[in-house]
Amino acid sequence: MSGKARVTLSPALIWLALIVVLAATARLLPLPDPLALDLAATRMPPSLAHIAGTDELGRDVFSRLLHAAGATLVIVAGATSLSLLIAVLLGAIAGFVGGWADVMVRVAVDLLWSVPFVVFVVLIVGVVGVSQLSLIVTIGILNWVGPARVIRAEVARLRDADFVIAAQAHGYSRTLILVQELLPNLVRSIATLAAYGAIEVLTLETGLAFVGLSLPAPTPTWGGMLADGLGYFSTAWWIVIGTSIAITATLGSLQIAARSIERAH
Repeated sequence: MSGKARVTLSPALIWLALIVVLAATARLLPLPDPLALDLAATRMPPSLAHIAGTDELGRDVFSRLLHAAGATLVIVAGATSLSLLIAVLLGAIAGFVGGWADVMVRVAVDLLWSVPFVVFVVLIVGVVGVSQLSLIVTIGILNWVGPARVIRAEVARLRDADFVIAAQAHGYSRTLILVQELLPNLVRSIATLAAYGAIEVLTLETGLAFVGLSLPAPTPTWGGMLADGLGYFSTAWWIVIGTSIAITATLGSLQIAARSIERAH
């Protein structure tokens, strides 16, 4: 990785690490209760008392941003991990075994791609209800298609490599070859897919809030705060600005991380 790439990547990693740490420790920090109402202090602009202002119910926006980060990142991490687990499993089997396994995976891919991904998510979440678990499971089991195609292609490319042929000659089982020989060679691809997957999930979570499919009150999420804040933008612009900065900076950092991993040698 070049020096210029490292300079670009460092702030992105610092931001991501900072967000994760603040989200994990938000309840331990000396912050106002993110759920506490103060109707005498509604829509107050940023000040020493409330550094990011207050919302329409007098709740501290900065405190809510940090607590919302926790709920949002749990959804992002959970859904991304689940989709990657499915993608690696099915993609590796399809690429290495081939034959009927490959056909079945390609049929499943074509089926899921026949209807827009977002439509599936909205329909399922709308039926089963909105919760962290339902969002994680729904997004996770529907968002594996693209990553699976990448993993399948990578495994198919490596299937005839010398080290795989040598492992087969030594009598290694298919499972052992996949786990011990092929999986280590997929680490960079999986890391890149994880970063791009997190971008997709965070964007989707934000979008779902605009159709009423964010986590129900009182649990704050970045998407929910942004959707609610737009209704008060003319009188409380800081709600939208603060939430937009958090979302944009996180998406940008993930994008930089993904591209840096792709370009790494």
